[in-house]
Amino acid sequence: MDLQQTACPTALWRPAFVLLLLTMLLLTPALINGFPLVMDDSVAYSGQGVGWIRSNTAAVLIALPYRLVGYWALALFNAVLTATAWLLLYRGISPTTPLVLALPLAVLSLQPLYASAVLVDSWFFSAIALLIVAIRWKSPFLAMLSGILLSGHASGLLLVLPFSLLAALAFRNLRVLAMPGLAIATLLLVNTALERKYFPDVPRLGQTFLASRLFSIHPELLTRQCGRSGDTTLCAAADFVAQLQKDPMNAGRRDFFWDIARQFPQGFQLDRFERQHARPIIMDGLTYEPMETAAVIAADLLSFYAPKTTLDFIPMLTERMPEGFYQSAQPQGLWQTETVRGLCTALRYTLYLVTIVALLRGWKWLNRDERIWTVQLLLLSFGNDLLFAIISGPPDRYHHRILPLLSVIALIAIGAIRRGPSEIGTKTRT
Repeated sequence: MDLQQTACPTALWRPAFVLLLLTMLLLTPALINGFPLVMDDSVAYSGQGVGWIRSNTAAVLIALPYRLVGYWALALFNAVLTATAWLLLYRGISPTTPLVLALPLAVLSLQPLYASAVLVDSWFFSAIALLIVAIRWKSPFLAMLSGILLSGHASGLLLVLPFSLLAALAFRNLRVLAMPGLAIATLLLVNTALERKYFPDVPRLGQTFLASRLFSIHPELLTRQCGRSGDTTLCAAADFVAQLQKDPMNAGRRDFFWDIARQFPQGFQLDRFERQHARPIIMDGLTYEPMETAAVIAADLLSFYAPKTTLDFIPMLTERMPEGFYQSAQPQGLWQTETVRGLCTALRYTLYLVTIVALLRGWKWLNRDERIWTVQLLLLSFGNDLLFAIISGPPDRYHHRILPLLSVIALIAIGAIRRGPSEIGTKTRT
């Protein structure tokens, strides 16, 4: 499929220079902070986290550089990966748009915050970008690399599968599925290999997270399962969750599972809960107070777009971090200040506005392929938010990870505006 693979001749130094600028820009929050931004989960992705109950893809990939630069390894990897993804998108999807636009678009999408973090949230943009370019260039290498990145988070398969099927339907060509199929096969192979190596006797916690979502809304689901199973720890856990819900600081939280696991380390074991309790709680929760559950999910979905921005880079962490963290600005509360959060809101809303205006002005100039990819990215972005509103609740970082996809939509629309009507109606060649 030829989708503008050939860009206008451009001096090599220009994209290389922008690539360097973009990499430095993506690292700016970490440099300001004096240490990569972290959460408690960051230990699992840091390079020392192999064997934690999280995807081990990141920890395995950066195990060697971690020995050299510690927590900086993943932040450096994220920045280079993200900048490279932007360059490939420029070459493969919108070569008529100046690559330098990636700089302000990255800032508006809060991309530097998550590239500078010891997390894999920034991988989602890179994975989708590489997958789109893989489809356009018929590149197995990029497809497999996309699959590796998608394996870094449990949501990867849930989102890339419908994305791929819809792409094949939109282009009316089953051959479009070749590269996504390779990406999905790579994702499954990587996950299976890592699980067999590091968690041979531990079940995946996919059901546990959904069950946790439900009993974090309705603690009585734990009580009902306690009655069915005879596991009295669940009754104590239900009372504990009800107490946690009364604390105003926990308003909107949907992750009380980890509080329970810490409170009852012996009686509330992850593997036993997954095997014995998660599915019954889910089945019970599907019919228990469905309207209230739906209302909470809808409120959580809308909260992603609300003016208030919440960042997860809190000052006090329960996991022990390297000494560099305690000397950084994060323990001083920099990323929780109203100034920083207000700035993030302003940037985010500016991105929404830029994307909408660019689409409204440029839609008539988009060729058929660009319209398809634009709609695909919009559906993927909404699907991402809906998925996390259902299974995880309101942490803003789940919405923030799709903001760069909105930037890509703006990039495509701006390129169409610059190009004008010259390529309207361009047909896909397969």
